[in-house]
Amino acid sequence: MNADSLATWLLPALAAIPEQTGFEVCFDLHREDQDHTTLLLRQGLVMAAVTSSPEPVQGCSVRKLGRMRYYAMATPRFAERWLAAGPLHQTLADAPVVVFDRKDDLQDRFLRGLAPHRAKDSTTNTLPGTARRHHIPASEAFVEAVAAGLGWGMVPEVQAAQRPEGELAHLAPDRPIDVPLYWQQWKLDSPALAAVSEAVLRSAARALA
Repeated sequence: MNADSLATWLLPALAAIPEQTGFEVCFDLHREDQDHTTLLLRQGLVMAAVTSSPEPVQGCSVRKLGRMRYYAMATPRFAERWLAAGPLHQTLADAPVVVFDRKDDLQDRFLRGLAPHRAKDSTTNTLPGTARRHHIPASEAFVEAVAAGLGWGMVPEVQAAQRPEGELAHLAPDRPIDVPLYWQQWKLDSPALAAVSEAVLRSAARALA
């Protein structure tokens, strides 16, 4: 499971399974970026995964969950200090940034969208001028780091809505990034796995657009 799903909509779905289905299921959850969860399926380490890939892993079925929307955000004080001196695509690239981990490409993806003509650094796969990076590998702590003014970052819409009014500012409200999510699972005749799948799909239908 990706960390943002775990932090927002997924756990209530898993907790509701016994009441909704009568199945008592114990979970061994693996946290991985949604762009890399299919590797765990291929390796046989997990039976199901939330992934950004619509292409089924061999032996798996795929169902669309929806999408998580992210916005570039920072505190108003951070924006005034770091981003007021010029065009956003220039000032943002040189400002401190919060990233989840070294697999997290969302912030660089946003910058590429602002300035597609800028070339990536072939050694790091990132844009030049984005060396001030804070790695915060936990979903809630990531948002707290942005809210504390440590850097700017791509914040899930659902988590941004839970913050106090005025704490975070949209840097480009007309440029959200939508990350599609899919549920992939082994093709097994397993009532317990089917119950988990239906619970996840129900919850996603409510939480994801």
